Amino acid sequence: MAKTQSKTETTKAKTSSLISDEKLIAIYVTMLKCRMLEQRATELFQHGKLDRDLHASSRREATAAAATIDLQEGDTLCLAPGDWLPSIVKGLPLETLFRVLTPASLQLAGAADIEADRKNILAPSAGLDLQKQVRERASACSVAKKGEIVAVFLSPGPQPFVEWKRAIRVSGKNKLPIVFVHYSEASTESGNRKTRSLPARPLALHEGVPSIVVDALDPVAVYRVAYEAIVRARQLRGATLLECVLSSQPTALTGAANTPNESALEPVAVMETYLRSKGIDPEAHIVQTAFHRDLDLATRFLDR
Repeated sequence: MAKTQSKTETTKAKTSSLISDEKLIAIYVTMLKCRMLEQRATELFQHGKLDRDLHASSRREATAAAATIDLQEGDTLCLAPGDWLPSIVKGLPLETLFRVLTPASLQLAGAADIEADRKNILAPSAGLDLQKQVRERASACSVAKKGEIVAVFLSPGPQPFVEWKRAIRVSGKNKLPIVFVHYSEASTESGNRKTRSLPARPLALHEGVPSIVVDALDPVAVYRVAYEAIVRARQLRGATLLECVLSSQPTALTGAANTPNESALEPVAVMETYLRSKGIDPEAHIVQTAFHRDLDLATRFLDR
């Protein structure tokens, strides 16, 4: 028998337009882990232990966490080149990620591909037609009608729209269960960079797909539109494009009591400000010690 929630339980579960405290905390903790992962990768890269770091993911913690956190095991995640943060949210093992960033001599042949396949993650690689894979998986999800979807992260800039034009158009025409996530810079007006209006509703159609503009530094706003887009996809009502704007102006989160100061360009700091405005103490959910241990274990192979 389904449990009936009391009025008190229902009220407690609701914050910020039906986003529960538990979900807000989960997004915040995930953002912290993404930031710590970036910092460790940078440190190892600077010490010559990695061939590359995660600089391509800089300032994308909010979107990586909020747009990916509700993906399920059967959903497919397609990564943009160099941006690995969403894969960690989807469950890719930390060691696998660090091995991808190491010199070829330290990479286990095929191990990363096997782990990515187990987690339904598509990563750019030579000889792999990502767009074909995305279309095939989305079509299979549509036929199976089990509510599974495909989330596609595109590289910043206008070029990805040119490259993915056909895939976006096909997804719109056939109502494929796809959520496209694209980063762009804030528009320029009178010489000053200003974030465009960010209503949580379709603003336009891009190749027949509803396009929603949202502040990439605002995890609450990103989660709201991502949640709606994911539900829409699961219900086989079609694809959605989330245009995540990277603003150079301080961000005031949706519903926050006060506007953050100039230092609030960092997504983690912005989220902490928002949590405090909702009476949630972010310090009570700090994960540094435990996750530092996880990072230590995941990078032990570098010292062998």
